[in-house]
Amino acid sequence: MAGIRIKLENVGRVVVKVGTRVLTGPDNRIAAERIGELAAQVMKLDRRGIRTVIVSSGAVGAGMGKLGLERYPRIIPDRQAAAAVGQVELMKIWEDAFATFGRQVGQVLVTAEDLQSRYRYVNLQNTFESLLRMGVVPVVNENDSVAVRELKYGDNDALSVRVAGTVAAKLLVLLTVPDGLYSANPLKDPSARRLSVVDEVTAEITRTTRGKGSEVSIGGMRSKIEAADLATRAGCYCVIATGVAPDLEGIVDGKDIGTLFLPRADGFRRRKHWIAFTGRTRGRLLVDEGARTALERRGKSLLSSGVKGIIGSFEAGDVVDIALGAAGDAFARGVTSYAAEDLERIKGLHSSQIEKILGHDGPEEVIHKDNLVLLNAADREDSGRRDER
Repeated sequence: MAGIRIKLENVGRVVVKVGTRVLTGPDNRIAAERIGELAAQVMKLDRRGIRTVIVSSGAVGAGMGKLGLERYPRIIPDRQAAAAVGQVELMKIWEDAFATFGRQVGQVLVTAEDLQSRYRYVNLQNTFESLLRMGVVPVVNENDSVAVRELKYGDNDALSVRVAGTVAAKLLVLLTVPDGLYSANPLKDPSARRLSVVDEVTAEITRTTRGKGSEVSIGGMRSKIEAADLATRAGCYCVIATGVAPDLEGIVDGKDIGTLFLPRADGFRRRKHWIAFTGRTRGRLLVDEGARTALERRGKSLLSSGVKGIIGSFEAGDVVDIALGAAGDAFARGVTSYAAEDLERIKGLHSSQIEKILGHDGPEEVIHKDNLVLLNAADREDSGRRDER
C-alpha cells in the first residue's frame, strides 16, 4: 500500500543521477540547455543549504555525436574510445553551466574497483568531503575509458546508489525521460497510472519494468527500480522523475513529482552500507550453527573458534561472505581481520592460541561485530542499531 508524499526536510545532501537520454538528443549530442536547467535547479537547493552530487551519464553518447557514429559501439575498446572523447565535451558543458552561477565543478571518474576496495573507498569519501566543503559540485561518471566488463557496474543507476552511500546522502534522485514509475507499461496499457509513493519494491513492481530504454541507455527502468530498492534498504529516500522538465526543489518540498520510494526503517548505516552493497566479496568463511547463533541472535563478533572452513584467497581488510557450511547461502558479510593463509592456520582454535600459532599477536576477532552485516532482513534493525559508521 502506498503512502502519502511528504516534505523531505533535513536531507542535507542529494545525489542526482542524470540519464543519457535526458542529456542527449536524437543525434546523440549533448543538450547544453538541459544541463543549464539542471545546474539552475541544483543552485536552488544550494541556497537552502542542500549540497548536491551529480552522477552524469552521457559520455559514450556524446562521443558518438562527436565522432559521427550512428550506432552504439559493440566492441568495448570502441565504446571506451567514444567515452574518452565524449567525457571531455560533457564536462565542459557542466563546467560552463555552473560557471553562470559562479560555481566550480569537479570531475570524479570511478570504476567498480574504486568502491569495492575499502582503501580506495575511504580516499574517495575524503575527496567528496573536501569538494563539498570547498563549495565545488562533484560530477561523477563511471570511468568508461578504462573500465572493463568484469569491473563495470553496467549503468550509472547502480553507481549512483554507491555514491549516495559514500557521501551519506539522504535523497537519491534518478532523472530519466518518463515522469515516474507506472503500474504497467503506459505505451501498451492505457489504464496504466503513475505511482506517486512506493513503500517497498516488490516482485510485482519489478515485473512491470522489463527491458531497457534505448540503444545508448544501458539500464532502463528496471535498473532504476533495483537502484531504488538498494537505496531504500540503506535508509535513503529515492525518487524517479523526469529530467526533461526537472524540479528538484519541488521534489524536496514534497510535491507530487515522479515516484517517491520510502526508506526502509531497518536501513543500514554508512559503513555497513558499503560492506553489504559495495564491497566485492573475496572469499567465504564457513561456520557452525553455534557461531551463526552468536552472530545473528546475540550480536557477537566472529571468532576463530567459530570458523570451520575457508573458501577463496583474500587479504586482511577484504570483504568475505559467511555461510553455514559449504552448501549454505551466505547469511552475513564482513571485513576480515586475517588473510586466508593465516586464517587457515587458526580456524577452529581459541583466540588465546593465535599468537602461538602465527608467531605474532593479532585481533581477537576474525570479524568484529562493527565490521559485520547480517543479510537476513529480520535482523537488520538490530545490526543497524549496533553500528556507528
